[in-house]
Amino acid sequence: NRKLDTQNITNLESPEARRIYKQILYLVIRNMKTYWRTPEFTLSRLVVILVIGTLITTTYWQQSYESAADIQSRINAIMFMMMLTAAYNLFTIMPFQIEKRALIYREISSGMYWITASVLSDGIVEIPYLIAETLVGVNIVYWGVGFQDSDTAYFYYTITFFIYLYFMTALGMFLAILLPDALSAQLVATVVIQIFQLFAGVIVPLDKLPYYYKPMYWVSAQHYAGEAIITTQFHHDNTRICNPSGVVIDNPPWWAFAVKGKFCSEDGRFNGFKKFTGIVETAEEFIYNSDTAFLHGYKFENKDFDLFVLLCLCLVLRLFTGVAAMFINYNKR
Repeated sequence: NRKLDTQNITNLESPEARRIYKQILYLVIRNMKTYWRTPEFTLSRLVVILVIGTLITTTYWQQSYESAADIQSRINAIMFMMMLTAAYNLFTIMPFQIEKRALIYREISSGMYWITASVLSDGIVEIPYLIAETLVGVNIVYWGVGFQDSDTAYFYYTITFFIYLYFMTALGMFLAILLPDALSAQLVATVVIQIFQLFAGVIVPLDKLPYYYKPMYWVSAQHYAGEAIITTQFHHDNTRICNPSGVVIDNPPWWAFAVKGKFCSEDGRFNGFKKFTGIVETAEEFIYNSDTAFLHGYKFENKDFDLFVLLCLCLVLRLFTGVAAMFINYNKR
């Protein structure tokens, strides 16, 4: 419980102590040491993301797609990786923050630093660890599964993955301040995750939602992350797929030339007009760029707006965390 500076920072009455950047600097240094001395917390997150990434990569290794089911499977790989790693961060940060909550309140009440400095330093110290998690998780899955070989698609996948990880970590920090213990925080977090997932526009597309649930689509943070990643992955993807299934008919008889490249059958042969198993669409059209798209409501043009909303949500959570820390104190005297 040392003071911020043994020479001239003894309490908030000194001019030096009022400089918030000094408080943040010392707290970041202390938090970095705490993280370094707690490998069961920091290292476990990297190990888990490595394990999850390896499992997803080996399951979907160099996946190709020729049907609607293949596309849906690829979307599941994208969303699964992001959701599982973010959820793990959420659930591990809460007990960690609650464990050190009493110490923080004692130091703040003793005039060692401001609540603002504590909240900001907690957010800053997470950044290098989240960068490490992002680089490990993204690069294992992205190249192993065989996602789009495009600088733009890779950039949006990486930056969105990082921001969503930060958002879920910030959510965990907020719940750790808002609720009295780890159990209640984890119960609330479970409900929030399920809401985000259900209304992200993948399980139930926007046009299929009842009108009274449509606002939940715009509340779901996973919707913004999913839209930014998925639309950039399939933008200008002209891979032909059969919707719902089959093989593209490329060599029909001359008198049935009109079906060439437009319809599918079980074996790719023309077996009669009643034997079609699907129609031919491009991957982009099937995902979001048509009136009957699978992810109706997702748009490539929204990708930058999605990132902006996620960043705003992160800032709002940090603000709420600071306000909650000012007015909520579960320490027992």
